[in-house]
Amino acid sequence: MQLRPDSSTLLEAVAQFLLSDLLPNVTDKSLAFKVMIAANLTGMVAQELRTDDERYLAEVARLQALLPGVVDGDARLLPTHAARVDALTRLNAKLAQGLRDNSFSVEQLAAITAHVKQTAMETLQATNPRFDTSPRID
Repeated sequence: MQLRPDSSTLLEAVAQFLLSDLLPNVTDKSLAFKVMIAANLTGMVAQELRTDDERYLAEVARLQALLPGVVDGDARLLPTHAARVDALTRLNAKLAQGLRDNSFSVEQLAAITAHVKQTAMETLQATNPRFDTSPRID
């Protein structure tokens, strides 16, 4: 079997091509701006692909601690990415339903708030590593 670059590596190569080879040769300012946006988006998707599993596993662990019994066993041990995404979807649906129904205690809501902040920070670190996610930000 041939080894080949993974999807994130290919997307990074496209982003580099757009910025290094194409952009310097584009004279139309509107088109140059679109090339920069395309390069940024491909880089962002590449970073998301590289960190998806790690971020999903961390989110699943936090949600299973907050919502025991929604997913049988440890969802982090599910064999496929699709199965882990399905477990994460079910956990988030249960969390949303509980929030709509106002069925969480004050203590649970504090833990949920911490979880949501952590998930948002992890997502921002993947999609925009330059974004300031220091703890002082609320």
